[in-house]
Amino acid sequence: MFGQNSPLFNPAVNTAIALSSTLALGLVITLPAAAQNKFSDVDGNYWANQYVMSLNEANVISGFPDGTFRPNDQMTRAQFASILAGAFPQPTVRQPIKFKDVPAGHWAEGAISMAYARGFLSGYPDGTFGLDQPVTRLEVLLSLANGLGIENKGNTAELLKTFADSGQIPSWATEAIAAATSNGLVVNYPNVQQLNPQRNASRGEIAAIAYQALVSKGEVGAIASPYLPVIASSAGTDRPTGLSTEEALAELENGTAANPAPTPEKSAGETANPGTDEFSELVAILSSNNNTERKAAADALAASGKAAVPDLAKALESDNAPTRAAAAYALNKMGPDAKAATPTLLEVIKQDDELVRALALSTLTQVGVKNDILLNVLIASVQSESGLVKDIAAESLVNIGSDAVPALGNLLKNDAVDDLTKATVARLIGNITQTNQIGNGTVRSIIPILTKTLDNGDSNVRKAAAEALGDFGPLADVAIPALSRSLSGANDSLTQSIIGSLLRIGDQATPTLKEQLNSDNTLTRLYAADAVWRITEDSSEILPTLVAVLSDGDVKNREMAALGLTYLGRQALPAVPAVRNLVNNRDNQRYLTMARLAVLILGNRNDAADTLGLLTVPKPVAENSVPAIYEAVSRVWR
Repeated sequence: MFGQNSPLFNPAVNTAIALSSTLALGLVITLPAAAQNKFSDVDGNYWANQYVMSLNEANVISGFPDGTFRPNDQMTRAQFASILAGAFPQPTVRQPIKFKDVPAGHWAEGAISMAYARGFLSGYPDGTFGLDQPVTRLEVLLSLANGLGIENKGNTAELLKTFADSGQIPSWATEAIAAATSNGLVVNYPNVQQLNPQRNASRGEIAAIAYQALVSKGEVGAIASPYLPVIASSAGTDRPTGLSTEEALAELENGTAANPAPTPEKSAGETANPGTDEFSELVAILSSNNNTERKAAADALAASGKAAVPDLAKALESDNAPTRAAAAYALNKMGPDAKAATPTLLEVIKQDDELVRALALSTLTQVGVKNDILLNVLIASVQSESGLVKDIAAESLVNIGSDAVPALGNLLKNDAVDDLTKATVARLIGNITQTNQIGNGTVRSIIPILTKTLDNGDSNVRKAAAEALGDFGPLADVAIPALSRSLSGANDSLTQSIIGSLLRIGDQATPTLKEQLNSDNTLTRLYAADAVWRITEDSSEILPTLVAVLSDGDVKNREMAALGLTYLGRQALPAVPAVRNLVNNRDNQRYLTMARLAVLILGNRNDAADTLGLLTVPKPVAENSVPAIYEAVSRVWR
């Protein structure tokens, strides 16, 4: 929390006070040695160490009573408002308003009011602020760009090419993000080319971005970091938004970085493009015990491009595990330029180090390996691997899209493949369906395979197959009979998945769903009622089912039926007489409480909701989910 009781916002600096005079005078912060280890979970190797410590020294942020900072925890909108209100004393641009979900006396009330009045944050159309909602990286950058009145210094389209995932930036936000980029606010960890706009921001990330905002205002000095993107100007030349990877390494070598680490000295007359000797020195640093030193060397090797590939490929064969991991990281960061290392990478994925295998596999997906070879490698990894390697293979297959579906279908047909793999494969097919356009021929070939998979003896496999069929929508109507048969003997989770898939198939599944209103399984009847309501919006079809379940012996089922009546609002009024009969049945005490609740529900005049609140349909694959490769990269430097 922030404010008076906040572990991140220092109580000594309330929301009405700006930064300390040190910041106001624009002096660079020099940290005493003791401050560099102030938090037990932010040591010298933590990527945002200098950002966190600098703001802490300026009394802008603080940690928790237990001596931690918890840099990887998410931050809520209320907490972020406190940072904005205390660190950026901008003039007000509008009158503050009262948000419905911010009670009087709330610890962040004043900070939220200031953040709103200064133009940093706004509320939602329903009049709420979203106190406890996590703040995304997009929201952080937008709020700072808007609140500080930052102007775009370049061509928007060119600036956004800086980010490999620029397509995830909403069109309405591109100008503001371009402004934030051209003014150096963006800090991308662990992949400097990935903006991850939809990912929830961590406390460490917000500290870094807030510090960069102060750098842009000229109030603090720049901090060397390899996570500051180098952007392409409209003239086609590179212009750094902060200290680039090469500059960061130079500072480490010259002893001018905030955390200097010894590195081999350059020889006189050395050129900007390092030769073999320079690569040898950098490769030697990959085995260093100092993570900052290792990472700077790996980043420099990656930035050197194709010329450094032979040295990195050789380093992949080292007996030293940290060296192999750092070399794999550098090649992965290099991307397509690492193609010459393909033979070594294909060998590395057979070795026993999971982290190196994961990074090598990710690199193979980028270097242009022939599709049939790559598919074989990925399919084998899905079958035989677990953890990071399997996750990266799965993500890569989804990215390949339609071309991967036949190979995945062959796994489902193979009786020798284990059930765990089959469940994974079925989910992957569903994910591909959600994120890619699959050709009609592929659809015609895979739907029968998924339908046959519904006969599998493992409920998890059947569940994954049912959900994948639902992802095809009306195209999967041929699977309706098989889905209906699979409800027999299904557990609760599988039942919900099957009914949810029938719902997504749509109108063609309506007759089958209505049949399930008379199922012997009460839960099936309730889920079917929700699905029928969503498709038909005809309460007369489902009221008898909901009222009948109020007499069921299972408390959970009775509660669900009452919930359904709640969601129906005025549409449930025809059921009042039947419900009152339950209330009047004094001999049946166990139904009394629930029946009285239902009467209260039926007395309302609310419009009906879109659903009965009973059936949870699987969510679409999140396009902004954090790829497994990020986890692999972060492990290299732990």
